[in-house]
Amino acid sequence: MGELLTVAYPLIITSASSTVMQFVNRLFLARYSPDAMAACVPGGILSFAFLCFFLGLVNYSNAFVAQYFGRGEKRNISVSVWQGIWLSAAAWLVLLAALPAGIFIISHSGHDPAVMVLEKQYFTALTVPSVFPLLASPLAAFYTGRGMTKVTMIANLTGNVVCVLLSWWFIFGAGPVPALGIKGAAYASAGGQFVITAVLAALVFSDKNKAVFRIDKFWRFDQDIFLRMVRYGAPNGVGFFLDIAAFSAFVFLIGSLDKVSLAANNIIASINSIAFMPVIGVGMAGLTLVGKYIGAGRKDISEKVAFRAAGVAVAYAFFMGSLFYFFPAVFVNIFGSGGQESYAEILPLARRLMHVLAFAILFDGTGIVFADALRGAGDTKFQMVMSTLLSAFVYVPLAWAAVHYTHSVLYAWCAYGVYVTLYCICFFTRFRLGRWKKINILRE
Repeated sequence: MGELLTVAYPLIITSASSTVMQFVNRLFLARYSPDAMAACVPGGILSFAFLCFFLGLVNYSNAFVAQYFGRGEKRNISVSVWQGIWLSAAAWLVLLAALPAGIFIISHSGHDPAVMVLEKQYFTALTVPSVFPLLASPLAAFYTGRGMTKVTMIANLTGNVVCVLLSWWFIFGAGPVPALGIKGAAYASAGGQFVITAVLAALVFSDKNKAVFRIDKFWRFDQDIFLRMVRYGAPNGVGFFLDIAAFSAFVFLIGSLDKVSLAANNIIASINSIAFMPVIGVGMAGLTLVGKYIGAGRKDISEKVAFRAAGVAVAYAFFMGSLFYFFPAVFVNIFGSGGQESYAEILPLARRLMHVLAFAILFDGTGIVFADALRGAGDTKFQMVMSTLLSAFVYVPLAWAAVHYTHSVLYAWCAYGVYVTLYCICFFTRFRLGRWKKINILRE
């Protein structure tokens, strides 16, 4: 538990700072206009849905670094980071080519025309500079995979502070910069990601790392590690993509109801990130230590790590869920005043949705931790298959039925609750069965 928390707390701070950054970004948009608030989540989640397959793919360099670190193979740590960098560059080119597809999806979403225009602007302004989060992933893995999570924490805190400052400046305008609204929010996000990537690159390619890891010498393409990274990282990317794509479909389905339902949903989605992102930090710490001890030949310790991480996630989710259930107005009312005509319907609906969220986050958080533990061990194909089945046959169909038969965003969020409950049960059961112990991602 001590080692887990030592690795986890910088990742939790990192995730929390990212959550606060995104939360403040959307809060500024809510203050700017209800239409901007309604547009930011569909446009943002669609951009992330396009990105997340490649992000899941390149982020799997973390598992390789962790297991090679457990083995003490410094050369292959550097090689793994470079293969992630080459994957990131190729992925960015594919994303640029896919821009018209995203515009097409938004154009046929059935959303309010005024909101649709803003969604297209936000989607485009987020997707074009997506090379920065892609490159940051393997660079961060050089440190996170070795348990040196304070380094990535510093880089992310720096970038997120820059993003918050730029958000206020670009959204509302000041001095020579005009009020850019939702485009300003995207530009601020890109500025923060650039700073994170630049800080990590400067640290990774420092003189010390050049001397110890020869990080500047192993930049060439390594077919063996590259193909194994794709073999295990691609299912991880597909699973990640399907999770986000299902939530994207969920958001767009709710957007077909009305602007009030969409705005209330976006408020809840933003609040959900408060509970969701810190658990991501715990899950990543679990993934790192599971990989480290598998590389060291101590799978018994890997198993203990996963259950300790799950205990931390449950305690945190229970605490946040209690706050959401008993004090929903404290969170919801941040986004607007009930006295404002534009928010008179939105806020009461959002407070009712908070009660559903309070129960869902407990299962969501637990499922994330066990899914990350399986990823650290290389059991990514199971994640891909289960994400496909749960998204295609549970989450999206139930949400569609809720929207089209009950016309209620509340029942749509109940569908989300069913989905995360089944997700938790599946990944917990898979981990308990222990089949992950037979996988070796470093097999030569």
